[in-house]
Parts: sequence; structure tokens; C-alpha cells
Amino acid sequence: MSLEFNQIIEQVYRMGAMLTNLDFDISDKMEHAWELFRDANMDQVWERIEWVRQPDISGYRGAAPLNLPNADPINARIDEPKGPERATVIAADGGQVYPDEQGTVHYYLLNIGLFVFHHGVDTTPEPYSFPELKYHRSDVHDRYGRLVRNRTVDDRRTVEEMRRLAAEAWERRNIPGPLIALYDNRLMFLPGNDAYDGDALLSSYMGAMVHMHDSGASLAGYIDNPHRSKRVMELLFLLTFNSFEELKQRQQELSTTGFMDGLRDEVFYDAILEPGQRSAIMVQNSPQNKLFRDKGVNYEVAFFYLKVYNGYQSKIVRVDIPVWVARDSARVEAVHAMILQQCRLQGRNPYPYAITRADELAWIGGKDRAKLDELINVQVRRVKEELIGSTLPAKARTKELARSDKRYHTIQKWGDIDDK
Repeated sequence: MSLEFNQIIEQVYRMGAMLTNLDFDISDKMEHAWELFRDANMDQVWERIEWVRQPDISGYRGAAPLNLPNADPINARIDEPKGPERATVIAADGGQVYPDEQGTVHYYLLNIGLFVFHHGVDTTPEPYSFPELKYHRSDVHDRYGRLVRNRTVDDRRTVEEMRRLAAEAWERRNIPGPLIALYDNRLMFLPGNDAYDGDALLSSYMGAMVHMHDSGASLAGYIDNPHRSKRVMELLFLLTFNSFEELKQRQQELSTTGFMDGLRDEVFYDAILEPGQRSAIMVQNSPQNKLFRDKGVNYEVAFFYLKVYNGYQSKIVRVDIPVWVARDSARVEAVHAMILQQCRLQGRNPYPYAITRADELAWIGGKDRAKLDELINVQVRRVKEELIGSTLPAKARTKELARSDKRYHTIQKWGDIDDK
């Protein structure tokens, strides 16, 4: 049954009338943000970061400078560097088939796509895919016997993507030139609250990051649409507090952007960055990131915004990098340059070519899902027939087979048979 548009059209008109009365102009907010950004003093910034890290202060989840001697000032705008003459880019992405409560048997499928691109050498790119069918009771059901949720499957796919990416980087650890590992998601992975194996998943994910670090690769998480992020705007708002006493009294506002409410990092950096430029490298001041830092200083997640471009358009993306990459300017330059180079290989949409190909390798279409169901159903029927044949007497077996999966036949004329 289609939607009764005649019943909602008047409601749509009323909504349109309301929208005309809203103020979509953010120019004043941009001006305030730009002034705070332009005039930011690092001593002032660090003073306020120390304020929000006091034990009696909570609520600040905004950005903070990188705590390294060579850290970028927060108002830095870094031009596109000269890229390496030779580099290897590895990208990973994943697809899945979720478990079906009504299915003949309970299972789910993970499919990890891996694409290796050789920059600066005449070597054909290498595509790989790694499908894995999960059907054991311990995989498909939780400890209470319930079918695992889709979010749990997503979390397991995320871990498997990082594991495959790290394993491939390790195999190529001795090749000449920078080794860049692109991951199509944020790096700060946290399992869902309903994941009964959440601790094990996080441990496996961190183990894969350690393996990646040991390989010598430069890991980068690529976030194509950071439209909800306001971490830098929260930092700029923090600079408006004049004293620790004032901040303590108004700490409930630390999770907001104050008078810049509605202005997001993506919009701000789109206005101030030129194509190819990146922002300062910063970290998120959050308990989640502290979990990664507690695993080792190298594994705290940092980020920067980047204005990628090609011959048609530009856009703001966010790039996550672990601190072992962030502290090394040569690694950062290689990641910066190679992401831009990958985006210029695409068509109208500036997006890393290697990630696009990895996504194509991982994607599971409707026809593939139908074929998988067919293969599984064939196996189910075969097992049933074998069980029937081994446990029933001949008469009962004949009746069981006759009454299940019935086939209907028609009697052909002799002439029809002779014509074949």
C-alpha cells in the first residue's frame, strides 16, 4: 500500500512555512569562530586543556593539541606536500550478510575486500577478497542462546578488516618506499554496549593495531562525511572562558559550542582551507581515546581535516592517525600526499581509489546472497536425506522422502519424447 500523500501534503506545507522563519545564516558564527581560531595562543590553549582535565571538571569532549614537541599550533593550515616517488597503498573494506531469524539455519557471512595499489612503479594493482562463513552455535548465538544482533556482526567485521589490513602490511613490511594502510572508518573503535564479546573484540582490534605498528606501515582512517563533528568548535568555545572559576561554574556548557551552536568543523574548514591543505593534527579529549592511550602512547588516536580535490570539486574529510604516525612528520606528509593523489584518480567524486576498489571487492549483492542461500539450502536437504536414510526403516524412509520437497510430474506423449 502506497503512502497517502493527500493526508500529509498540508503538513508538508506547514513545515515549509516554519522553515522560512528559521535563520540559516551562519555568517556571524563563522566570523566569531574565525577570530578565535586566528588569535589562538598555544599557551592559552594548553592552560584551558589543563583546566578541563582536572578531576572535578567533566563534560569536555572537544579537541586538544597533540602533546608532542613538534605539535602543530591549532590554527595551522598545512599546504599539500610533495609526495613520495614510490609508495604502496593498501586499503581494506568489509561487507556482510546478517543472520536471519527465520532462516533454515542460522549463519552470517563476512567478506573483506583488500586492494593493493603501487604508486610510482609499473605494477598492476592487486585485488583480494576473503569471505568467511560463520555458522557455529558459539559464533551465531550469544551466551543466552539468542541470535547475535546486526551490530555485533558489524563489530566483528570491523575487527576482521583491521586484522586483514595489518596482516597484509606485515607481509609487505620490507618493500621500498612508504607503506600506507587506508582504513575506511574512524580508528577509535568501541564495540556496541550489547556485544557480549566486546572485551575480546577490543583486544583483537588493539592487537591488530600493534601488528600494524610492528609492520612499519602508516595507518590512516578515512572519514568521508564528518558532517556531525564539532570537536574543534568545542575547543574554540573553550577559549572563551576567562578563568578556571568561570569554567567550573559553567561546566555543563562544555559539551556545547555556545554561541557557535550549529556550526560544524566541516563547514568551518571548508571555508578556511584551500584545496590540498590540512588542518593541525589534534586529539579528542575523551574517555574513549584514553582507553587507546592506556594501551600505549603510540595508539592514542589523532586526527586532522583535509580538503581533498580533483578536477571537478573539493570537499572536507577527516583523517584519523595513531600517534606513532602523528609524531613522524615524514609519515604525516606521505599520508597527506597519497590520500590527495588517490582522490585525484577518481571520477567526479574525490575519494581514495584504493578504498573504492576494496569496497567493490567486499560488497555482497542480492544475487550473491540468493546464491549463498541456495547453496546452504541444498546442503540442508542433503543432510536431512542422509539422516532420514540412516535412521528410518525402508517403508518410513520412502514415506518421508515422498512427503517432503514434493516434485510434480506430467505424463508426456510418446510423440513428445520422440521429438527430443
